[in-house]
Amino acid sequence: MDSFLSDLRLGMRMLLKAPAFTTVSVLALALGIGANAVMFSVAGTVLLRPLAYRDAERLMWIDTTERATRAAISFSPPDFYRVRETSRAFSGVAALYRKPVNVTGAQEPQRVRAIVASSELLQVLGVVPALGRAFSLDDERWGSHRVALLGNGLWRSRFGADAGVIGRAIAIDGQSYTVVGVLPPGFSWLGSETELLLPLSFEPGDNLNSHNNYFMGVVGRLGPGVTVEEARSELGAIARGIAEEFPESRNLGMDLTPLEDTAFGKLRPAMAVLLGAVAFVLLIACANLANLLLVRAAARRREIAIRAALGASRARMLRQLLTESVLLAFFGGLAGLALTYWATDALNALGQDVLPRMRDVKVDGPVLAFTSAVSLLTGILFGIAPALHGSAIDLRESLNETSPASSPSRRRLTSALVVVEVALAVMLLAGAGLLMKSTYRLLKVDPGFDPQGVLTAEVALPAHKYVDAQLLRALSPASTSRAARFFDELLAGVRALPGVRAAGSVSSLPLAGDNWGKRIVLWDRPLPGNADELPQIQYRLVAGDYFRALGIRVRGRTFGETDTLQSPPVAIVNQALVRRDFGGQDPIGKEISVNAPRELAPAGAVPPDFRPQRFTIVGVADDVRYAALGRPAGPLVYVPYAQGAESYLTMFLVVRAERDPVALIAPIREQVRRTDPDQAVGTVSTFEARLSRAVAQPRLQTMLLGSFAAVAVLLAAIGIYGVMAVAVVQRTKEIGIRMALGALRRDVLSLVVRQGFALAAAGLSLGLLGALALTRVLRSLLFSVSATDPAVFGGIVALLAGIALLACYLPARRASRVDPMVALRHE
Repeated sequence: MDSFLSDLRLGMRMLLKAPAFTTVSVLALALGIGANAVMFSVAGTVLLRPLAYRDAERLMWIDTTERATRAAISFSPPDFYRVRETSRAFSGVAALYRKPVNVTGAQEPQRVRAIVASSELLQVLGVVPALGRAFSLDDERWGSHRVALLGNGLWRSRFGADAGVIGRAIAIDGQSYTVVGVLPPGFSWLGSETELLLPLSFEPGDNLNSHNNYFMGVVGRLGPGVTVEEARSELGAIARGIAEEFPESRNLGMDLTPLEDTAFGKLRPAMAVLLGAVAFVLLIACANLANLLLVRAAARRREIAIRAALGASRARMLRQLLTESVLLAFFGGLAGLALTYWATDALNALGQDVLPRMRDVKVDGPVLAFTSAVSLLTGILFGIAPALHGSAIDLRESLNETSPASSPSRRRLTSALVVVEVALAVMLLAGAGLLMKSTYRLLKVDPGFDPQGVLTAEVALPAHKYVDAQLLRALSPASTSRAARFFDELLAGVRALPGVRAAGSVSSLPLAGDNWGKRIVLWDRPLPGNADELPQIQYRLVAGDYFRALGIRVRGRTFGETDTLQSPPVAIVNQALVRRDFGGQDPIGKEISVNAPRELAPAGAVPPDFRPQRFTIVGVADDVRYAALGRPAGPLVYVPYAQGAESYLTMFLVVRAERDPVALIAPIREQVRRTDPDQAVGTVSTFEARLSRAVAQPRLQTMLLGSFAAVAVLLAAIGIYGVMAVAVVQRTKEIGIRMALGALRRDVLSLVVRQGFALAAAGLSLGLLGALALTRVLRSLLFSVSATDPAVFGGIVALLAGIALLACYLPARRASRVDPMVALRHE
């Protein structure tokens, strides 16, 4: 123990005697260790932490799939009920879907994110209500379904955490519901806070409860001893039974995925890239440390030789040198930990709306243990080679003042480390360059509309108040006439507000995803043999001046006040549909339908006298990216809300302002209240903010990888400079002799630069080969950029070559200014 403490004291003194060396080493290690600790914290929180449900690894997400493409789609209610009744592989299954609702009463109307779920959901997830009870099967029966469980946050914010709320009636979408329970604190569905839970229930004859509607998610818990493959096989058998009974389901199957993969699987490629990047940064920092230690050992060769001459064993000197290396790593770890605290706070602020669980990223016990382990391993693994070289001495040579300061083997090792640093920096910079170009191209994509100066807000109407149930069962377009009048009145009031240039509404905003698919009937050609052969489209309902409000160009005409339920049905199609279905010919005047005719519809799905509306195409709109900014527009049909709502009651207001759109938030809320005092407004946002959120994740990935690459390039440049600077010092006498024999300054300059750049060139070559192999894993993260983009690779080579030349030039310039007389007296 005394010997160990003596090593520590001596090590501290030696580090304090060389403040420049110590500072550079600690900072380099802090960057490497800190970056790794930050990404370990992020990956551990976002990907590795299990879902907050009991035995989460047994939870499976069950999908309906298209047999031909294996593409996953949502579940229809009848299919869920069949799985629930017949499955033996699952101890429980539950269906759910999201539904925004209005909670009204004595306070202001509040827009609430509700989940409509079957009675087994909490049992399947292993969650127990904090107060009251969970749902029962009886709560799914129509007429007994008006019960609710409050989310813990809503219970506290709106009801003052009053335990007496159990049994109390509250107004949800204007109807009375009885509160039967309160969810526990922190309960969420896959990271999204659940404010309200409502039971899954359908009125008899409701068309939603049919094989034509796929809108629910299904989660199941594997039974004891049941494997994933056994459950998958059972689901396949259930799907085949449904297909035999219902021909419209003959092209559909079922599959399952671990719930955790469904929630976070898409993040894994990006996280793997970033974790690999920080590992490269740490390797470069460690290579720098090893180089610095080798240089330091060369400078201390006489000190070590004297200690050996006085009786110190090689093992004793090896231990001392390793102690100094571990001390450096320890202080680097402490500095890295301070960097981690700062960086996690910054990531919490930047990424909480980008990645799930980012609010929970923090420096905790596992992060501290990881940082300590990395620091210790770094000190030992990358200090062992310099320690072995430093402790292996030749007393006669080391004590001879005319002997060279560095052996050939040591020079080869330092050169190899520089080559490795440059190669790793090339690979990192290649990945960062590809992501930067990808993000730049994504930001330059024309979304098909003008987001500047536009405000959006969600308005969802309650069905009992705005839908005629009898007309809906007959599939009559008049079933939502009250809702159409509401939106007409609301938009007329909004247009009259000061500062409003145009106002409209749409059933789903651009960049929000493809969320209403239909099949189109083209009446200018024969019908196919079945509904599955009808072309697929996306469907959007529009009211007011939507196209003008978003700046979407339309050839032909847009919808107007005369396009009502009583006027001939009209439609606007986008250019993607024209290219696919009309071969680029003018479709204006053609007739289409967005529902299959009765002869193609599944038996019992439509009334016997059903005839789909025939919409006349009156305009062709420019393509708008509704699915995502990185996905091209697909075929789409716009229809006036008054003519084609089909009981859809959620619309997004789109208001173009003369000046600041944020100033319109309060007047628009007031106009909604004037139109219906019980109606709330949700998800108010400028469209520029929505567009920013759409690119937030790739932008964050690019920023992080770019930062790591910048650190890697800096460390590599320091490594080249350090090696060349030391080489110049060690070769001062040789340079003096050359100059005394007639070598010009430019000859010395060229010699040193050439030798240093040879190392950089070797690193560039190895790095390019590695980058060509490794950047292929980035393919899933790139938009409109090849993983081997020649412009990016050429730019990286030019950048690093320039940096390497500068790092070589500075020591070479110093060497070229050596005074031969001084140099000959060196050492």
